[in-house]
Amino acid sequence: MGISTAGSREINVTPLIDVLLVLLVIFLLIMPSMLKFLTVEVPPKSGDVSEALSLELKLEADLSVSIDGGSAFPYRELAARLRGQLPKVSAVFIDAVDGLPWNLVTSTVDTVHGIADSNVRVAIRIRGG
Repeated sequence: MGISTAGSREINVTPLIDVLLVLLVIFLLIMPSMLKFLTVEVPPKSGDVSEALSLELKLEADLSVSIDGGSAFPYRELAARLRGQLPKVSAVFIDAVDGLPWNLVTSTVDTVHGIADSNVRVAIRIRGG
């Protein structure tokens, strides 16, 4: 009454692989039609557009500020000095020395955004030393 286990039983995976390959080919053929492309309309380039100006503020460890490499002045005078220059610029780069309190950097960003047009972009770089 014993059951013979002399032959090993293996599952034939060839049909499974065939089905998977057919599905892969179907998906490869269908995918390009499923992709959606957006049409981007670029405005025409006009000759009368002037190049955008930028402004660089350097914040030093002694809480002094310089504008575009000019002479340094105390941080508390920053808002008064920026009022005449910010309406002309479209980008402000804040170059802060490493170790400067972060709230001073964020306060500078707030000052720029408070005075400038909403289209002015601000970039911050922390430099060593």
